[in-house]
Amino acid sequence: MASTTPLLRWRSWYVPFAVLMAVADVLLIVLGTRTGFHRLVVWVPAVCGVATAVASFAATARDADGPLAAFWRRVAVAMGAVLAGAVSHTVDVALIPFDGMPPLGARTLLCYVVGTLLAIVALLRLPGGGRSWRQLTTALLDLAVVAVTAGVAASEYLGWAVGRFGGQASAWWLNLAMVAIGVAGVTVVVKIMSASRSPAARAALWWLSPIGIAGPLSMILMTVLLPWPHLNGSAVVLPFVGLFGTLAAYAQQRVLTGHGASSARVAHPAVYRRGAAIPLFATGMTSLLVGVVYLRTGHLTTIQVGGTTLLLLLVVARQALALAENATLLETVAHQAMHDELTGLYGRRSFAASVAGAEGPHTVVLIDLKDFRSINDSLGAGAGDALLTGYARRLTAIAGEQAVVARLGGDEFGLLLPGAPDATAGTVARLVAAGDEPLSAAGHEVVVEVSIGIADDTDLYRRAEIALREAAGHADARVVRYDASLERQINQRATIAADLRRGLHTGEFHMVYQPIVALPHGLITGVESLIRWTRADGRTISPADFVPVAEETGLIVELGEWIVDAVCAQAADWHRRYGPDVLGSVGVNVSARQLLDPGLPDMVASALARHGLPAQHLTVEITETAVFGGGRALASVQALSDLGVRIALDDFGTGHSSLGLLRTCPVDVIKVDKSFVDGLNGTPQQEAIAGAIADIAEKMELSTVAEGVERPEQARRLFELGYRRAQGFLFARPMSAAGIDALLDPGVGVAA
Repeated sequence: MASTTPLLRWRSWYVPFAVLMAVADVLLIVLGTRTGFHRLVVWVPAVCGVATAVASFAATARDADGPLAAFWRRVAVAMGAVLAGAVSHTVDVALIPFDGMPPLGARTLLCYVVGTLLAIVALLRLPGGGRSWRQLTTALLDLAVVAVTAGVAASEYLGWAVGRFGGQASAWWLNLAMVAIGVAGVTVVVKIMSASRSPAARAALWWLSPIGIAGPLSMILMTVLLPWPHLNGSAVVLPFVGLFGTLAAYAQQRVLTGHGASSARVAHPAVYRRGAAIPLFATGMTSLLVGVVYLRTGHLTTIQVGGTTLLLLLVVARQALALAENATLLETVAHQAMHDELTGLYGRRSFAASVAGAEGPHTVVLIDLKDFRSINDSLGAGAGDALLTGYARRLTAIAGEQAVVARLGGDEFGLLLPGAPDATAGTVARLVAAGDEPLSAAGHEVVVEVSIGIADDTDLYRRAEIALREAAGHADARVVRYDASLERQINQRATIAADLRRGLHTGEFHMVYQPIVALPHGLITGVESLIRWTRADGRTISPADFVPVAEETGLIVELGEWIVDAVCAQAADWHRRYGPDVLGSVGVNVSARQLLDPGLPDMVASALARHGLPAQHLTVEITETAVFGGGRALASVQALSDLGVRIALDDFGTGHSSLGLLRTCPVDVIKVDKSFVDGLNGTPQQEAIAGAIADIAEKMELSTVAEGVERPEQARRLFELGYRRAQGFLFARPMSAAGIDALLDPGVGVAA
């Protein structure tokens, strides 16, 4: 087997050679009507053309697998029988004397018939995919239409053959064989029409279909070519049999190598409707045939009249069934347009229509699954889909039969609940409580927190969306019910966003710096930079108001670039004037949104290089929440650390997994949150936590900074617990760069 494998490879010359044989055949026929030559000459392209088809079928079978490989093996065997018939036919012409019709021996006829039967079997055994009962009935009617058409045509053909050849037994057998070959062509056409899913390329099946008319056409050409004994009707059509077969194999090869349309095609309504043209074409051709016969003879046979009548009835039945199928398809399309494909819930369009048409008191509840994206990324899309499906079932069970439940897209769901706010409060409470129960997602038990926005007045959908955005924007808010203040806040944020963009370009922002001091003497060792905004009209905007807006709008990236540049410029100036030993490092806060920007490390590197600031004199302060999910944010932190920039974990102890981050994140400094400092001199447990953080940092060789120190006793206790640096109002409030200059004079401290 291994030695024969190279012989079965697809050859690039198959198609050009088959085309050449067909062209040579046409030229020989044209030349043969003008001059004589040896009668075996026309059989050279005939045999070579069919042999090319056999080789191309075998090569395609080798490259395919499963049912597709079996199909091409079967048609290769069938075409091999036709090739044997072509060779046998050549021998008949060479050895049997004839005067008139060319000879066709019993052996040759048997080969042609066997090849035809094998081709029919191969086509019938080709998988066609399942269909609905309507589609199966329609396919059977199509088969009946084509069969009746073929029967009428065959009766006319046999009538012509009897009139042309008389009652010779050999002529009868020959014509019956030709009709059988025609049936093979009809089988191919019907197979194409009835297959909803086929492993064979549709284009390949269409290229095979013209082969069916080769037999009857060869008989007609035999009578046409009788004046030229060196020509033969079978020799005329066989090169085209080889050409169409080779083109069919080539169409399949394009699919196998990824250059053509998909081989396994699901029947789309538009594809199936194209099959309706074939019964109409069959009816038209039969009507034309009957009309020609009547005009020529003045009468019609019983078969012709009965066949035409039956054909019309079948077409009417077929079209009536097709109309019913179209109605079903329209209902299916309408259902898909209004429902979510994954969960089966209503979609956004139908939900919006239900909200708009709701009469009486109703409540709209919009739900967003928090952290769904990270779950989907970590567990895979399959688990994500399973999670959405499971939550859809939970939501439907909680909402009840009277509610409209919808998936609005992504991880957002909607409920339209009948009744006033008091009547729907219980449902909302159950939604919140259910959020603590795990859901099964592809073998994983997942707890999903939700953000819920509620509106129960006019303009429900829009107001519920406002409430949902408010709930999703706050880590500690799970349920937000719409009220007028939310809209005012949105309008205020929109105004701030517009002013922020303008202020960034008109120089309304400036930096202040809060000292970080050494304990216990209070000498300055570093500073943290903080952004401030004073509008042109003198009004000051709090960072608590404009930083979240900058995050939402994406302006934080542009604003952050300005901050880093300004801080690096100021730090470089201090470094040149006071030296590296006076002011160790300048801290700059970087938000979660900035860490997701892949250009952040390059931007920081450019600022350091532009101002000549050594990287170790810049500290980037990040929050635990910003890097908890890993991914792009953690990669940015690692890239910054690789530059030599120091990394400080701000507000330590308030995030998701503080101790775990010390292991996965390249941290240099821990800034302990103010809440731990406020707890000093309270219960022993609170001091134990603060002391444990200092011990852990020392063992991991990390620096610590205690934030929010406001009282001298806090500073003293922090020093006793092992803290050597602190920051807070006890030492200094944020001040201008000039204020820091005053503190940097040798010997000047900031201790209270």
